[in-house]
Amino acid sequence: MNRKRKGVALLLTAMAAGFVLPVVGLAIDAGVLYAVKAKLQAAVDAGALAGARSLNRGMDLASQMESARATALAFFGANFPERYFGTAGRSASVTITESAFRTRTVRVDASVEAPAWFLTLLGFRSNLVRASGMSSRRDVNMVLVLDRSSSMSGAMTAMRNAARMFVDKFAEGRDRVGLIVFGGSSVLAFPNPSPGGPASNFKSASPSVDALIGQTVNGGNTGTAQALWLAYQELVKLNEAGALNLIVFFTDGLPNGLAADFNLAEPAGNLLRSTSGCKYRLVPNRPLLGFISQTSGFAPSGNTVGIKLLNGSGVGTVNESVTTTNSDGCAFRASQNYMRQDVARMPDRDFYGNATTGYVPVDLAAVDSPQQIGFASLNAADSAVRRIRQDTALNVVIYSIGYFGGSEYPDENWLKRIANDPGSASFDPAVPPGLYVRAPTTGDLSAAFATVASEILRLAL
Repeated sequence: MNRKRKGVALLLTAMAAGFVLPVVGLAIDAGVLYAVKAKLQAAVDAGALAGARSLNRGMDLASQMESARATALAFFGANFPERYFGTAGRSASVTITESAFRTRTVRVDASVEAPAWFLTLLGFRSNLVRASGMSSRRDVNMVLVLDRSSSMSGAMTAMRNAARMFVDKFAEGRDRVGLIVFGGSSVLAFPNPSPGGPASNFKSASPSVDALIGQTVNGGNTGTAQALWLAYQELVKLNEAGALNLIVFFTDGLPNGLAADFNLAEPAGNLLRSTSGCKYRLVPNRPLLGFISQTSGFAPSGNTVGIKLLNGSGVGTVNESVTTTNSDGCAFRASQNYMRQDVARMPDRDFYGNATTGYVPVDLAAVDSPQQIGFASLNAADSAVRRIRQDTALNVVIYSIGYFGGSEYPDENWLKRIANDPGSASFDPAVPPGLYVRAPTTGDLSAAFATVASEILRLAL
């Protein structure tokens, strides 16, 4: 009886082993396949993402694609080494296509033979594992706006170097870049002339954006509203709603320049111009175009000089002298003491239609007050940004960088506001968020520009 029981037990054990071992083997091999598949998927995803990020390298499309392909394969190889988990026959391919308007997609396809361990007993020697990963990068339309006012004298070298490294991170032939430098008035530096807005040959053009930044000298006041509005108009010229449209704005101070036509009718009852002998005062079609600014800080009263040239400066030169001297009886062009005879007030809109009221209280009649000119200038700049945000087709994203190491300081809250930084008290989730970056010293400028570049490239992916 015991022998029969032992025989039955042995028979049942043999039957159980014949059933259980293949199941255990299948579970182990399935676990290996799962691990291999997960690792392979992570590797192709990493390769595709790295490849898309590297599409900016190279001076033409062919070299950019080759750079992206090499980078994608390198990242794939680093994340899925040869013979991982005993695999063999590792292979990967990279394809780069334009998948949508101004959008390029990097795709990595890979396969590997995963070994069968226990299932070799059933005749299975290996299993083919495949994975695909994709990542896309939108091309960028960007206008870089650089403050080169007088207060930047100690930071120009650091700012130029940081801005040049920033521009180098974008792709010649695909991304489009424009450059505006500004003091009291703005200079459209690149492209110039600019029939179509920011250009894709910003590295190979003569002069290039890199060269123009290197040639930029400092001087003048801070005409922020004009600079921001002209940057937006450059993007309007391109009119590419499917691209990533950006303004990157750098400043070290407060707006203090207001560009306008000052040959305006005075308010009823205002007799400030009663002694004027200006030949062209209130003459139709004779705009007295220029900008006014302060040269005494933001004191309630002080020197406001007069109406200055809007088009006297270049990248390497600054000419913000008054438009003329006393001629034809027009004293508004000479000094503050005489300007009030012909200029009764600041206009309620600047030359570009930006409101000079709204953000902060202002007395537009105080044309001899540096403080009130500053307030009107700040309002105009704030109005320019609000109008830019109303363009829901282009959806312009604004990044701002504030430098605090000079003789003047920008308004940090306002820089957050115009960037629609999520940390701003006036953050609006209904419009595209940007980013504000603070640069306390010249040593922080490169990192500040690099932070903005990283954020742009992250957004482009």
